[in-house]
Amino acid sequence: MEGFGWIQLVMSLLIGGGISYGTVRYVKYGFVWGFLGLVLLVLGTLMVLEMALFLQTSLKLWLPLLFLHTVIYGLMEDTNESSGTSRVFKVKLKVRGRPLVLGNIRRGVSVMASAGSGKTESVIYGFLGHFQKEGFSGIIHDYKDFEITEMACPLWEDTKVPFHIVSFGPIYNRVNPIAPRYLPDEESVHEVSRVLLENLLEHRDSDENSTSRFFKDAAEGLISGLVWRLKSDYPDYCTLPHMMALYQQLGTKSLVKFLRGNITSRAMADAFISGSGSERQTAGVLSTLANAIKKISTRKIFTVLSADEIPLDINNPENPAVIALVNNPQKDASLSPVIATIIHTISKQMSRRHRKPSFMLLEEASTLRLLNMHRIPATLRSYDIVSVYVLQDKIQNDMMYGEKASKAILSNLSYQFFGKVNDPDTAKYYERFFELVKMPTRSVSKSSGLSLERRITEGEKEVSKRRADVFFRLRQGEFVVFADGKDRKVRFPKPGISRKLPKPIEVSEKDMEQHYLKVHREIKSIFQ
Repeated sequence: MEGFGWIQLVMSLLIGGGISYGTVRYVKYGFVWGFLGLVLLVLGTLMVLEMALFLQTSLKLWLPLLFLHTVIYGLMEDTNESSGTSRVFKVKLKVRGRPLVLGNIRRGVSVMASAGSGKTESVIYGFLGHFQKEGFSGIIHDYKDFEITEMACPLWEDTKVPFHIVSFGPIYNRVNPIAPRYLPDEESVHEVSRVLLENLLEHRDSDENSTSRFFKDAAEGLISGLVWRLKSDYPDYCTLPHMMALYQQLGTKSLVKFLRGNITSRAMADAFISGSGSERQTAGVLSTLANAIKKISTRKIFTVLSADEIPLDINNPENPAVIALVNNPQKDASLSPVIATIIHTISKQMSRRHRKPSFMLLEEASTLRLLNMHRIPATLRSYDIVSVYVLQDKIQNDMMYGEKASKAILSNLSYQFFGKVNDPDTAKYYERFFELVKMPTRSVSKSSGLSLERRITEGEKEVSKRRADVFFRLRQGEFVVFADGKDRKVRFPKPGISRKLPKPIEVSEKDMEQHYLKVHREIKSIFQ
């Protein structure tokens, strides 16, 4: 140890500092493990060396290393606190080469790629693995009839966070998105009624005129009035099936009388009640609502939405959960409005401070019309909720929300995954995300006639770093990722995915028919 000079000391401190940084940075409880490692090394030298030499070694090496380890830990903690980002929101996705690191997914994620580009098995599955590992609660909108659900189910099979499936065939669990506990005031009733009706009518703001807008608003007020009356006076029957049965059983006069039975429900449905003297106006409102309700007045929907079996405040530490809402492309005209209503109720319950980290994964997000969707990603991040918005093409979002609202939605999602495209306009939209770089140009001009003279002009022009043609040539599993002002082309390896579904509840057609009739009998009992 006497020959332990300054060069060896500096080298030892550099190597020890590097090991300490790696331990604190990448190992869970890295400071503790590093400290224990140093203690073991100190004890080892104590057993080998004499006391005088041991004290000299401790002063020159072990104490400086311990001090350096503590300083590195303090600096790392300070960096984490100053960034305000918990480690649970830092994602590392496995791609070929170095991992893809997303520093803070609370800022929102959008995934846009055409059919067959590998969105589900690469990007979505990677995020699901992170959410499961960090104990997130959340919602999954599974548009393709259990494709994502059967991948997610094994991930949450043996975890502390229960995994629930809400589907309309086969049936697993039942929910009630308009249960009285989810509707504390008039505003919440108006909002849930609007979400349901907008998804049922499939109207776009650009397609509406003043007349259709009036009928829609009056029908919305009528739904709000019915829901409020059930919530206030018949809370056991405050479900969507009971509300539909109530509307279908009552005539115009009985409907007006029922709404007038409560001062708040009367105010909500005032446009309908005031116009009840005009047969044409009343017929317009009732036919608008009848055409909407007929889409969801089915036996399966009545069965699934008649009981409040799953708490929808899923990021509550007392009852965390992951809920998969299963859609079906063949029946999305009737299922999407109901699923949008459930998602709206869940998002409202999740929007509370000091709750568990959670996520909202919307596959084929353009099939759902959520209230103020352009503000949802920005609002939810304040409550530690991650938004993952999945589309096939930007034009689908434009058709659902309009070009400006669609642009506002996507601009609130900071991490962009761009996959293969088939539309030139979409490719041009992707191109605008990337920085401009200078590309050398060279033009040659020749003289006409017999002269052999020619002129060469060299220059530069600014072009996008990722040109539109790049996105047409992307293969399955390949994405260009734009994150934190930087871009990177990545390729996801094909993952080994286990797929599994739990056993559904055995519900026969006869059981559903009996339940359908039971709901109508319960509504009749109100007026007997």
